[in-house]
Amino acid sequence: MTAPAHVQQPHLTAIVHAADGVRFVATARCPEHLSAQVVSYIQERCDYALWPSIAREVRSLIDAAKPYAAIAMYFAHVGERWDAERLELGGLAFGDLSQATRGAVTAV
Repeated sequence: MTAPAHVQQPHLTAIVHAADGVRFVATARCPEHLSAQVVSYIQERCDYALWPSIAREVRSLIDAAKPYAAIAMYFAHVGERWDAERLELGGLAFGDLSQATRGAVTAV
């Protein structure tokens, strides 16, 4: 007997940490849904957290449908203007991540 598909799929998690604690948590069953939630978070914060030129680049990547590159750029530069943040991903093997996000996130 096999378990239903929704039981077999692992939950993926994204946690954004800052010096003052956890700022954002998301869960999903597929990388695309998880990345969409993280992109929503960075869209809300990038104009405040990043220097204007970097924020424009992040928004351009989002507009060009390159969510992993936008996430990588945001986390590579956040902390240069205000508080540093770190993205921790759970439930994904490092090989499952887009090449663009490597080095910008921690997989657990």
